[in-house]
Amino acid sequence: MPKDTELVYVQSDAVNTIVKVFNKTEESLAEDVLNLKNWMKCQHHLPEILDDKSVQNFLILNKYNIEKAKAKIDMYYTFRSQVPDLVKNINPRCSVMKEVATLVYIVLLPKMTKDMYRVFVAKCRTKDKLDQIDVYDVLKMAVNLQEIRLKEDIMFGDVIIFDLEGTSVRFLSKLTPTFLMTFITLYKKVYSLPLKGVYLINSVPYVETILTIVKALVTPKLFGRIHVCKDANILKEHFPLEMLPKDYGGTEKSIEELHVVELYPLKYQEYQDRFDLLDKLRVNESLRPARLADENDEFLGYHGNFKKLEID
Repeated sequence: MPKDTELVYVQSDAVNTIVKVFNKTEESLAEDVLNLKNWMKCQHHLPEILDDKSVQNFLILNKYNIEKAKAKIDMYYTFRSQVPDLVKNINPRCSVMKEVATLVYIVLLPKMTKDMYRVFVAKCRTKDKLDQIDVYDVLKMAVNLQEIRLKEDIMFGDVIIFDLEGTSVRFLSKLTPTFLMTFITLYKKVYSLPLKGVYLINSVPYVETILTIVKALVTPKLFGRIHVCKDANILKEHFPLEMLPKDYGGTEKSIEELHVVELYPLKYQEYQDRFDLLDKLRVNESLRPARLADENDEFLGYHGNFKKLEID
């Protein structure tokens, strides 16, 4: 797979350290990756066989549970067929996505936390047209970034920083219960990403309304991981300065550098062939050997209807 530019830094011993958490070895991981790929070859409804790195990440994301990894690999393809609106015009080369990229930052911080979690930062880049944005297009940006992570990162857990500076009530009002459910469900039911923390910095009063909705959609355990702060000082309390961008008093590259120089256009250009292929990859339901797993049914309702979920 392409890797001309380094989007994130992964410690050389990261895989070995993580597999030990599950009482496994790198050798057994490689064996299970091969077994999962062989399983995919027998799933004639699936449109391709994933690369080793992506399969490895699905195993790690699902805490080394083989059956859950199978279900999530299936869902990785199935949601594109069953919920087509989520992938319409999702290709980074689309004019809509290029426009959104000029208005919103969604970046990964290059360094992991000491627990090997990856940190996202989402922030308004330009205020002028922010209210015109379709929030689902912002979600599509995040999905595209996850695609690159599958190929390059070690996906063990995430921390998300939402910087609300520059946002308006009109924009935040677009974060409806339906959208928030879609975001949470996609995050957990497709990618299975363990969410270790959410930081809402430079908060505004309307956030309380959004949190009331979120509280009804997630478990108390997950809701307890949400931190709200009127400024960005909380970040220095939880992350080393070498991790934080200059924007927040750290020594890492600025968000602008990470977004414009590292991500757009270089990294997405490297993966353009992959994104073009994803536009075409769809499951063939007529060849599916059995119904979707129960937890996948919760997401798609088997026919693509969202249902209310309790997300852990």
